Amino acid sequence: MHTVLWVDCGCLPLTAIKKLLHQEKTGFVIGKSAGSIEQALTALKQRHFDVVLIHTGGFASSGLCLCEQIRAISSIPILLLGGKDDFRAARKALSYQVSDYIPGPLNPPVFVHSLIRLKWRLAGEKSSEHTTVTLPFPLRGRTLDRSDRLIEAVKAYACRRLADNVTLKEIADLLHFNCAYLGQRFKSKEKMPFNRYLLQQRMEEAKRLLENTDLRIYEIAVRVGYTDTDWFHKKFREYEGVSPNEYRKRTFVTA
Repeated sequence: MHTVLWVDCGCLPLTAIKKLLHQEKTGFVIGKSAGSIEQALTALKQRHFDVVLIHTGGFASSGLCLCEQIRAISSIPILLLGGKDDFRAARKALSYQVSDYIPGPLNPPVFVHSLIRLKWRLAGEKSSEHTTVTLPFPLRGRTLDRSDRLIEAVKAYACRRLADNVTLKEIADLLHFNCAYLGQRFKSKEKMPFNRYLLQQRMEEAKRLLENTDLRIYEIAVRVGYTDTDWFHKKFREYEGVSPNEYRKRTFVTA
């Protein structure tokens, strides 16, 4: 469970937020609530939290002021909720590196989706803190280039990073190869471009999760690298010919 510092500059009932976090199985729990900037800063100095959720109650300036002061002492993830649907406010929030800026009034599905994305990001950061990125090969450069393990290494790395915005350039830099050259080698060996292979692996993993888990569609979308659920629906339908919900229902019928 990830511990949340809940800061409410408006009048959103804390019980409603706690209930939403619990019912949707977000993996977050309110550790402490604060009703002012001073209380929030004091709480952050006194104990550890994994994320700060700030509900502005329509007063974007208060939320942005708190974001600025938090960034002076911490890099903790921040979700800013209930602000105005205003480009300048959103841009200001992004300058403080907030994880998400969600205009009000609070939309539960959008809020939950944002939390799920943040949960996987935190999981990735925690993993990277304790493990060094190790590649399934000991070689680099020409020696690796002459080996069939080059493309297998690319595939293995991509499959471990399905939830992330992994690119061939990232892998090429890691292996010290030219990206265009590596792309040509990959296409020659696999008979498809890298992006097509990555899409295929994401869709097959999504199918596996639809068949074998009761995860919600937006949770599966995040697990396979899609922060936009509508885009995931579109790509899944193009790949499989049916929507994720239809695929899951069809699987249950034939089981």
